[in-house]
Amino acid sequence: MPAQPDSRTTLRTHLAAAAGTALCYFIFYTLNEWLFRQTEFSEGIAWVYLPAGVRLICTLLFAEAGCLGLLVGSLLTAATYRLFPHDMVTAAGYCIISAIAPYLAYRLTLSGMELGRNLGKLTATRLMACILLYALSNPLLQLTWFVMRGVYPHFWSGLIVMSIGDLCGSLLVVYLCKMLLSLLPLPRR
Repeated sequence: MPAQPDSRTTLRTHLAAAAGTALCYFIFYTLNEWLFRQTEFSEGIAWVYLPAGVRLICTLLFAEAGCLGLLVGSLLTAATYRLFPHDMVTAAGYCIISAIAPYLAYRLTLSGMELGRNLGKLTATRLMACILLYALSNPLLQLTWFVMRGVYPHFWSGLIVMSIGDLCGSLLVVYLCKMLLSLLPLPRR
């Protein structure tokens, strides 16, 4: 019978996953700002949004710890880049939705596609379905929030651009991860 990890080890693992997610999110946001700032549609809406891929992957890999890390990373990013500096409620909602939307998409795909917690049944087709679900759910929630707050009144144009940005960013990050994983040596049996 395999030994069960103790609660301190599990807590450390979850905290490390959350911290790694927060750091990864911040790095990819910074990279996105550097690469794509000049193509931004409006504040909070980008044609290419690399952090969307981080949100998706970290949630798939780390579940609740990933969600917590995304919240911390979003708060750090909002503070560093002064997102919505004159409206802290909008900024806080943006951060919460940034963490919750991928988690909701994860929960839907977990049950709807019967992936299992270890993602053993995650095929390329199912991963693409996850990406598409997330690329629609996050913008829908974010834009609803922006319209409610009066920050961005053009719901449909924002929804289209943000969905494209999240889709492009997710695809770029997923394929970057796939490429990096292909460079690793295969384990010997």
